[in-house]
Amino acid sequence: MQTKPDTDTEGKLSFIALRLQELNNTASQILIFLSFAIVAGVTFLTPAMDLSRRTAVHLALRWWIGAIFPTVIGIIPLKEVRDKDLAWYRFLLRMRLLLMWSAIICIFIGAIQFFKAV
Repeated sequence: MQTKPDTDTEGKLSFIALRLQELNNTASQILIFLSFAIVAGVTFLTPAMDLSRRTAVHLALRWWIGAIFPTVIGIIPLKEVRDKDLAWYRFLLRMRLLLMWSAIICIFIGAIQFFKAV
């Protein structure tokens, strides 16, 4: 009977570890998107723009740059701090989900600002 709880814990650990890896992959994709979005925003920004459009581009860039921080924090390899600890993995999963959603919200607000400038 001892093997069942260990097997159950290992199954949960492997599932959460897989989800953490998926979030890392998503964070990498978000960073790639942000690099292109920031380059596009800077390229679009010209001194000849009227003030309202230039302000909207600046706001978009600020939101997109702000999205970099939760994304990078989310990919820090913290899983190894307490390897194969179910409570730690669950905490990391919740933390990374929160960070990822905050980055996505920043990206969305930045996209709205950029749309206003276009």
